[in-house]
Amino acid sequence: MVWLRWVIILFTVFLTHIIPLSVSAQNLADVQTYIQSGQYKQAVELGEKLNTADSLSLASEALARKVMLGGSSASKTTAQEGRELAERALEINPNNQNGRLQFIITDGFVARFTGTVSAWFSKLPQKSLAYIQAYRKDYPDDPKGDALMGAWHFEIIRRAGAENAKKWFGARADYGIGFFEKALNQAPDDPIICLNYAFALIALVEEDSPEANRVEQHNWRRAKTLMEHALSMPAPDDLTQTMQAKASKALSLFETPDTLKDYADEFFKGEPG
Repeated sequence: MVWLRWVIILFTVFLTHIIPLSVSAQNLADVQTYIQSGQYKQAVELGEKLNTADSLSLASEALARKVMLGGSSASKTTAQEGRELAERALEINPNNQNGRLQFIITDGFVARFTGTVSAWFSKLPQKSLAYIQAYRKDYPDDPKGDALMGAWHFEIIRRAGAENAKKWFGARADYGIGFFEKALNQAPDDPIICLNYAFALIALVEEDSPEANRVEQHNWRRAKTLMEHALSMPAPDDLTQTMQAKASKALSLFETPDTLKDYADEFFKGEPG
């Protein structure tokens, strides 16, 4: 029965190739489920175990979310670990979009938690800008690219002050606002873009002039509107739920501007609350 033997061999080869793929797909879905439920440690462990470009990029995303939410006691270290996972994903597949995105996000967090002088001397702002520009060029339809560009402008201003940010790096608040508004034009109901934009507006460095004060008041009104809009949206995952909780607390502080500003600063420093 030669023909039967060949059928068995072909069937065995079929199972060898198909079954691991279906198991891998199921496990990748498990990584996503862990992320959505806020089980970031489990997401990282399983993502690393699978060791694919998709799973490693998701593991990096889990750590990025943990840092964003102030869930790490060592934010810079966690961000560095997330960046390394994204790099591993890109070594497997340089065209993995989420790997590209998570590398930019975690690299940005590393820069945020690096001392200002060290960051400037290491040219971290310029490197981050180059990564974002490349991502926007390759994925022009992804609003997250524009949001990241807006966040870059705001972060430089927050760290260096408006005048130095413009002089040293070309970062400007109106540019940051423009990029965030462009992102929201594409994704008006993305609560994470809304809330990162809102907190960035609140944390902008104040300038001592009547015109600057008028601009700040306008920005804070926009931030309040964004937070209210984000709170009206569904919360499908832990990231959205926790960000909405932060927005709800921020809304309760608008009558005490100094406290609100401190709260926004804590958000960008990766502190819980």
